[in-house]
Amino acid sequence: MVPAPPAAAEPELLSQGKPVRVSAVENNDPELVAKHAVDGSLATRWASHHEDPSWIWVDLQVKADVRRIRIDWEAAHSTAYTIDVSDDAATWTTLATVDPADGGTDVLDVSGRGRYVRMFGITRNGIAGHSLWEFQVFGTPVPEKPKKTEPTEKPEQEEPEQEPAPEQESPAPPPATEAPAPPSPSPTERPVPEREGPPGSVVYYVVKKKQDGNPEKIEGIADRFLGDAERWPEIVDLTEGHRQPDGRFLADPHKLRPGWVLRLPEDAVGKGVRFGLLPGYEPSPSPSPSPSPSLAAPESAEAESSELTSAVGAVLGPVLLAVGGLLVLAGLVLAAVRLGRTLRERRRDRTPFDDSVLRTDTSAAWTVDHALRALIAACERDGLDVPGVTGVFIEGSTLRLRLTNPASVGPEPWAVSEDGQSWMAPLSKLQAAPVSDGSTAQFARLVNLGMSETGRVLVDFSLARGVVSLDGSVRARHEVLRRWLGEFTGNPWSGEPRVVMVGDGLPRPDQVEHVSGFDQVKQEMEVGDGGVLVLSQPPSSADKDFLAERFADPAFGWVVIVLGSWSAAKWRFTARDDGWLRSGFLPHVRYDEQAAVRRGSD
Repeated sequence: MVPAPPAAAEPELLSQGKPVRVSAVENNDPELVAKHAVDGSLATRWASHHEDPSWIWVDLQVKADVRRIRIDWEAAHSTAYTIDVSDDAATWTTLATVDPADGGTDVLDVSGRGRYVRMFGITRNGIAGHSLWEFQVFGTPVPEKPKKTEPTEKPEQEEPEQEPAPEQESPAPPPATEAPAPPSPSPTERPVPEREGPPGSVVYYVVKKKQDGNPEKIEGIADRFLGDAERWPEIVDLTEGHRQPDGRFLADPHKLRPGWVLRLPEDAVGKGVRFGLLPGYEPSPSPSPSPSPSLAAPESAEAESSELTSAVGAVLGPVLLAVGGLLVLAGLVLAAVRLGRTLRERRRDRTPFDDSVLRTDTSAAWTVDHALRALIAACERDGLDVPGVTGVFIEGSTLRLRLTNPASVGPEPWAVSEDGQSWMAPLSKLQAAPVSDGSTAQFARLVNLGMSETGRVLVDFSLARGVVSLDGSVRARHEVLRRWLGEFTGNPWSGEPRVVMVGDGLPRPDQVEHVSGFDQVKQEMEVGDGGVLVLSQPPSSADKDFLAERFADPAFGWVVIVLGSWSAAKWRFTARDDGWLRSGFLPHVRYDEQAAVRRGSD
């Protein structure tokens, strides 16, 4: 009887917590850095710049047989990508190609061997970058071959007599006259120099220019100060998240800039290594307490000086006491003012804005509506399908459409980008172009978010295909919600969607329905025409499953918004009290810009 072959071992997770590198980090945002892709949390993520291609790779730190890849995509996902493996992070072998990719969660069975594993994003699905919650690599480490050792002249039984004492019992460094240590010792074998510095001091180095004018390479820095060029990932791990003097962050370790500060491991030694507070984090020096005025003369003073000092003290003493009393009184008044301001802000934060009137920017709405109808008319004229639109951007005198799917041919006056993802046209030509009286229903959930640094930003909420969360203070998120509802219901292309609010603590405009529980609208969401649902808190596990099932149906036409932070949301927005709305997959926008314009005209 032939014995059955042993079952293959289940591949283990090799990537979690390992060094990871990316092509770029969106807006150099520390909340979107590379390490979040391998931290084991679905509440943190990495996002690239808004560009193709973009990539992320993880250093497994050992050569491994790679068997499975799991990627949990954010809403801004790759639509085509490859999985590659390498031994040196320079020459790559492709293990899998996914095209098309539809986001969500991808689990790929692959077969390859290497130390570095990369996701290379070729194209993306919308106006944002390539973004993922987790990038997981499963496999089996390849056992290292045992190194051959030269036989010693002395017999094996004599070795214990020459065994050195444990390292911790003789910490003193060897004298300078002794032979140097073997080259490239491991980090645990390298001595850590004793250094003196203020509390919080670290070892660091400032990148310089080489003679050819180019900045130093990180491998060279690791080789010079750590004795091993392959230890450069340790430098990156220590430096990641530190804002450099030019405001950037270390995203690509192979693109250093002169003047950047690299934090080094403790065993780093060599000319140029510094020890102290990391530049950019030095605390402001606290002033030393001023000595209280002394009216007594020093013991060594002459009698005449003593008499003079006493006379001056007799005159200034009451004055100083009076001034001190005034300063104390002023401090109490200032503290009372600050306390009152804080209480007012807290009270204002608890009290929602007056939401009886929903807001929409009518001038911008007219411009966009006219452009959309001109687009429909131009496509009808040229016999083209009207493209799906993920976003609309008004940038100076140009209106730009970001398409859901690339289209290389556009009607006049639209110009097409090289990748076919964007169509652009001058606003002057669109305003003069003929418009269509046809339906604009496909744009019904297009919402004006506000103004970015380059212009106005609108996004189609129907493309989320999942719950949208809106976090921030009560005041800020209620103000943003009011504007969104105004856009959903007040734009010319919006139609008349049903708006339902579920739960307590929500703004209560007259134009929307209010119910106490989610169960009151579930049945209607299964058969209804769609609308906007606002939840005061994240859905329960059962409600979450219900919504996931409904969003999987392409005919489901509801937009679901949760007030508050929810890591499972497809799109997550944060409204800040300073007027900025952040999402991580769109440019930051000022949501209060419309109100400022309207108040100026009231």
